[in-house]
Amino acid sequence: MPVFSNATTIAYDELAIAAYVRSVAPTLGFQMYDSTTLADSSLNYEAGLRENTVTIEGLFDSATGAGTLFADLTENAGSDTAKATTIAPAGFSAGGAAYLLPAKTVNLAVSSSVSDLVPFTLTLGAGGNGGYGICLTALAALTATGNSTSQDNGASSSSGALAHLHITAVSGTTPSMTVTIEHSTNDSTWSTLGSFSPATAIGSQILTVSGTVNRYVRAAYTISGTTPSFTTLIALERF
Repeated sequence: MPVFSNATTIAYDELAIAAYVRSVAPTLGFQMYDSTTLADSSLNYEAGLRENTVTIEGLFDSATGAGTLFADLTENAGSDTAKATTIAPAGFSAGGAAYLLPAKTVNLAVSSSVSDLVPFTLTLGAGGNGGYGICLTALAALTATGNSTSQDNGASSSSGALAHLHITAVSGTTPSMTVTIEHSTNDSTWSTLGSFSPATAIGSQILTVSGTVNRYVRAAYTISGTTPSFTTLIALERF
């Protein structure tokens, strides 16, 4: 079933930014080196380093302060810290396909011309391994302790995983949330795969785990405070 581009959603650090974006192009690949010799009858190539990038073209927003596009774009442009970036071509929904990249800003360009809106182009490069995975939750408010629907990979994997946690809004009195990624061999008995740091405010976190990831995965969250609410997206990629 074809997917219209206006279904695409993007979480960049602590922001859902699709409302500002005109196009987004994630690229996953490897640098390839020509190893062809005179004895070969066809071209040969050797895979080198992974090369993961995202190019985002959008409309600049002048609002300033914490949790604004201006703040995230400009602050992250000067940071060596990778920021969680999650792109879902068909939208953020549990089990939906997603591209995950712990990203550093390679280039931020903002241009102005007469009688036009002010566009920006953001080029992101890998600050760690990234690739294709799934959303464990939709981008939605979590208000009480619980867990997401389990996701079936069909089989276990053995090379670890990458998980992203995006929190785009927080409310309540002394709210706190701890998110754990759990896995299971039988969709019944669960164990901890890895945990994010406790969160009390908007932001994003990146979690990398090694070793076996069992067939089934889910997110579990423990929430405390008075009328707490965390608007949250959680995504995972198996290596």
